[in-house]
Amino acid sequence: MAGLDQVLVVVTLTAGVLILYQTVKFYVGKSDDSFWASFPTVGFHTDGFFPWTRACLRSVTGTALNVAEGYQKFCVTHNLPFAVPSLGVGAIVVLPPSQFEVLNKPESQLMAFPAQMETMQPTYMMGDPDYGLFKNAIQFDVVRKHMQKDYGFFATSTAEELDDVFRHLLGVDSVLWKTVNVWDTCLKAISRTANRALIGLPLCRNEALLEQSSLYAKMVFQGATLIGALPAFLRPLLGPIVGLTSKRYAANCREILIPYIEERLNEWHTREGNDALQWIIEQCAKGGRTTVEADTIAQRLLILQLVSIYTTAYALTNIIINLYSSKQKDDFVAGIREECNRVSREHGGLSTREAIDKLYRVDSAVRESMRISPFGIITPTRIVAPGNGLILGDGIVLPPGTRVGVPFQGVHHDSRYYKNPLQYDAFRFSRKFEGSGDAGRQAEEQELNVTVSKSFLTFGYGKHVCPGRWYTSQTLKQALVYLVQNYEIEFVGEREEPGTFLNAVMPPVKTQIKVRQWAKATG
Repeated sequence: MAGLDQVLVVVTLTAGVLILYQTVKFYVGKSDDSFWASFPTVGFHTDGFFPWTRACLRSVTGTALNVAEGYQKFCVTHNLPFAVPSLGVGAIVVLPPSQFEVLNKPESQLMAFPAQMETMQPTYMMGDPDYGLFKNAIQFDVVRKHMQKDYGFFATSTAEELDDVFRHLLGVDSVLWKTVNVWDTCLKAISRTANRALIGLPLCRNEALLEQSSLYAKMVFQGATLIGALPAFLRPLLGPIVGLTSKRYAANCREILIPYIEERLNEWHTREGNDALQWIIEQCAKGGRTTVEADTIAQRLLILQLVSIYTTAYALTNIIINLYSSKQKDDFVAGIREECNRVSREHGGLSTREAIDKLYRVDSAVRESMRISPFGIITPTRIVAPGNGLILGDGIVLPPGTRVGVPFQGVHHDSRYYKNPLQYDAFRFSRKFEGSGDAGRQAEEQELNVTVSKSFLTFGYGKHVCPGRWYTSQTLKQALVYLVQNYEIEFVGEREEPGTFLNAVMPPVKTQIKVRQWAKATG
């Protein structure tokens, strides 16, 4: 199917290229011509035929360079916003850090929900044309209630799952090295841990479900990005074609999930709430529903799977690559191991929230990797609501329908915020507290991975920041701890340069490492 998917990509993009120039005025808008003609734009040249069309086409691979140039030229130097051409939406306005608070505007002025749906494309990728699973988002209510404040509940089960899955994927040989693909390994490991939290044992270890749910998550993100690159009027025509593969994976997942969910529905009132499935069922029951459909619950679980698997696997992949390709790898690994051993002695292991929260070097190593290897270039994207436009100040009023975002990658690589910003420094956020002897001060003052600020945008910014970031961060720290404590790891070959597609940074799918268990494993 991979070959078919590639053909679909080529056919879709080719069709878009052939007719995009005919619809440029649709994206720019006749009434907004004067605005776009005067607004600072990077990546657009007026010479030649169809200059805006060509600029949009170049954005497929050139968005990262355009945003980097605009960030330095306008945001850093003049504290001004700028625009970049973007295939499918025409242009995106990028805000300087001084204007990030604009993202807190009410939905009546700056819309988050339509932008999120544009990112996910549920109509074509999930078969949800009315966005019912998102408008009545019970699955996300569960995350906010149980995986935001009570994330420590999952520490023990996550530790069990990581031990089982990494032993299976990496082996237990302390003599011979084993070479593995980092992305594939992380995707499988995160799929297991995520499903343990979502559906529990034993189904979280069902190999067919794990494979299909991982493929589903990948196809939704990749397919939605592709559909988003199409002109709006082409999406109803080509969107269903692009979504065929993801829908097939979803159907395969539901075939496995539905019988299990039906069993759980029959016993939910006598079962202890210890996974997302149970909490979703309980939430549905509280809503006064006389019937709860297993298929609808399965679809809600798939949404949680795709938002928790793909980006978390991306993060773990880059944590491993950044740490073990660093020139200071030995010092970083030794420092992490020392901290893990010390905290483990103090807390009788590392499988509780209390112990994990004391791993400040580990937290710093995770945050630093997510800083230097962001998964997007501009985030989060919002859409100016219909009406009179959005006032930015200094006489700037963005027209309705304009896409607005912040320079995710630019900020994370800004020397004003980070010394040597392109260098991975695992202890960047914890170093100044080393040797202070004041654990209370470190707990209060260290910028932890879950901390959102104008200089750290991994989990978003403003009122729509990721509610599951505590659980995600805890899982990433536990995974890193397990690997460092149990395995010697060596980088294989040259580091893979990250590719980009429009606003997305692609995962490094080819990178390999070789591993073997420590002679005397300490995990």
